[in-house]
Amino acid sequence: MARRVKQLVLLCSLLGGISLLLVSNALMKGNGMSSSTLTEIYQKRHDTHRKETLQKGEDYLTQREVNKSKTMSNTVSTVTGKNYSKIDNLPEKVRVQRTHNNTKAPEIYRSTKTPDLDEWDAEQERRKQILSKTCQQHPEWNYSIETISRRRSMLWPFIYNDEYRIIYCTICKVASTAWKSAFLVLMGKYETVEEVDFGQWYQLDRSLPTLQKLQNPEEIKRRLQTYKKFIFVREPFSRALSGYRNKLFKRNKYYQKTVGTKIIKLLRKNPSQEALVTGVGVTFNEFLRYLTVTRPQQLDIHWRPMHQMTLPCAIQYDYIGHLETAVWDIENILNKTGIGKVVYIPKPKASNFSNADEVFSTFYGNIDANLMKATYEAFKYDFQLFGYTLPQLVEEKLRNNS
Repeated sequence: MARRVKQLVLLCSLLGGISLLLVSNALMKGNGMSSSTLTEIYQKRHDTHRKETLQKGEDYLTQREVNKSKTMSNTVSTVTGKNYSKIDNLPEKVRVQRTHNNTKAPEIYRSTKTPDLDEWDAEQERRKQILSKTCQQHPEWNYSIETISRRRSMLWPFIYNDEYRIIYCTICKVASTAWKSAFLVLMGKYETVEEVDFGQWYQLDRSLPTLQKLQNPEEIKRRLQTYKKFIFVREPFSRALSGYRNKLFKRNKYYQKTVGTKIIKLLRKNPSQEALVTGVGVTFNEFLRYLTVTRPQQLDIHWRPMHQMTLPCAIQYDYIGHLETAVWDIENILNKTGIGKVVYIPKPKASNFSNADEVFSTFYGNIDANLMKATYEAFKYDFQLFGYTLPQLVEEKLRNNS
């Protein structure tokens, strides 16, 4: 859209110049003015006209960003809760934040201007401190780089690029397609992320260079020790819902056949033969129950706990992005890593956020507090490692049930 506006601005400027030139020719014939005098007059008028037209275009783009910011904003509030004795490590005062798709960004991100880089760096430091503090409580997660380099089965999510010396840990349902598309651009397969052919996504996804594909442990170790590493995470309840809606609620024959049939067979009383064969019709309640009774390592990567795939205590990430502040985090990570010179990841459309609260409430509103609590337990380490608080609806149900 911005490109179209700029093209329109230039066209208007050009047309204005042509019309002024025609008038100039007429004046020359009627008044006997020299061509140099008219050229000077034309140039001044042309410059003034072009400046005014360009300003109008810039004003339009600025207002467009303001409107998008207003659309994406949401309320953040703080409430005082109780100790939830049935849930480990929940603070006495719970800060309620709508941490699903349309979460309002922290104050430092709400301006239409680019956030102060020092403030963004401070937020990054805060996220890394939360991660480090939690890791100190779980020494069993602190693998050495030498150990990781020799256990290649753990390294499938880590995509790297040697030219820019970066490593990205991909997590499904957390803008992973956008970042993978960016790496395809870095590989030279496409000029822009918009050009990526999703009809060939299966093959493209498997063409990405991952640390797992490297045969030499020393090459893996060298990259882990010297490259910039970043990750994007998401509020766990929101991520689980996104996985369910995309793979089981909507028509997805592969996941319904492979996962849906398993869930129905495991949890549904007296299932129909058709349901056992097709896996169609898994309810959100059944899906959450499945998440709470299945070993994390056996869950599909679209809803497996994030810490199970990212080695958060073994790898020192340079940047931790949150999907809830993706617009700001993506921009800064692109710039910090240097790939912003060749790759642009479009900002999410405002329409993507417009009904997120309603969707979240529709699905989680019918889930009882006990299942909510069990779901939290299944993902509690993701909450603790990445600094997330409970979504408002979940917090209120647990508080009312305590």
